[in-house]
Amino acid sequence: MFPIYHLYYCSKIMNDYIDMSIRQRNFRGVASRAKIKLSSGVNYSQDETQTRIGRPRKFLTMLFIALFSIAIVVLGFGTVYSNITSRDPCQVLAESTHVSAPEDLPRLFHYQSKTRSLTNETETWMKLLKMPPISQEFPNISTGSSSTWTGVYWSDNSCRKLVEDHFPWFLLTYNSFPHTIQRVDSCRYLVLSIYGGVYADTDISIHASDANEFERLIPEGVGLVESPYRYNEVWQNSLMTASSPGLVFWNITIEIMMERGAENNVLSSTGPKMIGDAVERVRHRFGHGSNQINDVHTLPCELFQRLPLGEWNTTFLNVLGREVLARSIPMQGCGRYGDGKCEITRHVGKARWTNNAGIK
Repeated sequence: MFPIYHLYYCSKIMNDYIDMSIRQRNFRGVASRAKIKLSSGVNYSQDETQTRIGRPRKFLTMLFIALFSIAIVVLGFGTVYSNITSRDPCQVLAESTHVSAPEDLPRLFHYQSKTRSLTNETETWMKLLKMPPISQEFPNISTGSSSTWTGVYWSDNSCRKLVEDHFPWFLLTYNSFPHTIQRVDSCRYLVLSIYGGVYADTDISIHASDANEFERLIPEGVGLVESPYRYNEVWQNSLMTASSPGLVFWNITIEIMMERGAENNVLSSTGPKMIGDAVERVRHRFGHGSNQINDVHTLPCELFQRLPLGEWNTTFLNVLGREVLARSIPMQGCGRYGDGKCEITRHVGKARWTNNAGIK
């Protein structure tokens, strides 16, 4: 729910500011009139003085009330629509749970970071999936036991080595990307193409009851997390699954990235908008639902990525996107963030990226 008390305090601050401004103006006005009175002998009545003082205050107050009302209507419209269209997360969980995990699922958990240090969110994956404390790193990656999860750490250097060893024909595009974040994005798709498994950003935590519950939510083929920011994209690349290596979807993403390699726009060249275009191209070529292993499935936002409203530990633009735009633009609701009700993963949104520095 939108923090109305924030608007109350804003209105109180605004009224205090208006009072202070009028007092200053009154003081200057009194001093000025005193000078005029002394020089010209003109005397203003008390009523006339109060009328002159009251006009600007009345105007500013009415203006603020109008802006305040508009803000409530705008910010409430999207919220009301989201609440009306929201689904019961537990019902979504029941509908999304399979009898068992994909038969050939590689139990590899991939994550990217500037250093090997684990975030609090990544540590929740390590604990729930009972992974060894030391993650593997390319090229020394072993899938190990089919029932045991293993963490795989990806740095900028290991990503480049992966491209050189397995995608030499993509290396020119990889090196030519205008921004570092584009190489970071592209590495995720290449990793899942070669190894399969699960990729998650380092600011996503897992809250499933156990590994089995999570595994039974992984679809056959490719799984992409649904974006709560529907004004911007349908899916995100912050959480993705691949039930086996070598799925055709990743070839399509590489195809599109090579077509758009010189573009400055990160979202459409390697990011979520590119992902959406890749889904459309795959379904156009192979048909939607005709071949489950080649299809792309949605990881519902009710389970995997609710909007982190009220979380302020991030950049101003992130807060603007979810606290203002997400409330004012109608979109399907994903459930209440952090309530633990059938909430499998939680994307706190602390991570930020810049064009040249990549993920921070």
